[in-house]
Amino acid sequence: MRKQAILILILILFAACKKGVNSSGIGSIILNQSPTANSGATFVVPPFTSQDSLTVQQLMASNNLSTNGFAFYFYETYNALDQNNQMGFYQITEARQVRNGLPVFFEDITFPFENGKLNEPPPATQFLVGTITLDNKPSLGLATLRDIFINMDNANEARKIGIQDSTLVAQLGYYNLNINQQAAGGTPAYIKAWYVHPAHAAWPFGYFRDDSGAAINFQPYTHSGPVTP
Repeated sequence: MRKQAILILILILFAACKKGVNSSGIGSIILNQSPTANSGATFVVPPFTSQDSLTVQQLMASNNLSTNGFAFYFYETYNALDQNNQMGFYQITEARQVRNGLPVFFEDITFPFENGKLNEPPPATQFLVGTITLDNKPSLGLATLRDIFINMDNANEARKIGIQDSTLVAQLGYYNLNINQQAAGGTPAYIKAWYVHPAHAAWPFGYFRDDSGAAINFQPYTHSGPVTP
């Protein structure tokens, strides 16, 4: 009986861990490490089907483009007139760059095709993420991260929105602190960072350093403009 009781307790604890970590409030926080999770997007991304994936792989291969380090999440097609006033078939796919199993925030790549051929030059070198020597293990615990997010939101909302009772979603990835210098070929400065948002909403959201918990960027729900700590 004692062994059975211990087993039941272990199962209960395991189920609680899977649901999320609860600190302040009645909400929780869950981990989503899918590399194609909707990272800060303000729109709903349509489903990326298995057929879409196969089509994209064929497009990339026929154009001698590597798919290594890319996690594709978007594909669409349409017909339109080209520059010669001829009807063309256009395909667009987007991919998140992934290194060491973690997504690289804000460095997604778009590949546009016209009649099966890439219709612009391949991505320039400065937009392709190189080797990231950081590990992929988190330093911050989820409960700590949740408290940081709640405190930040409470300090920046124009009015209280009850965020402490919400289920939050956290995603660990890499963040280039020199992202604004990317187009000019600036040297990247990658850190591990967390993207956090409510489970069923795009706002409020924030990016936080994994080493210190400091906010890199935070966007409240009821503020009229962006707030960057």
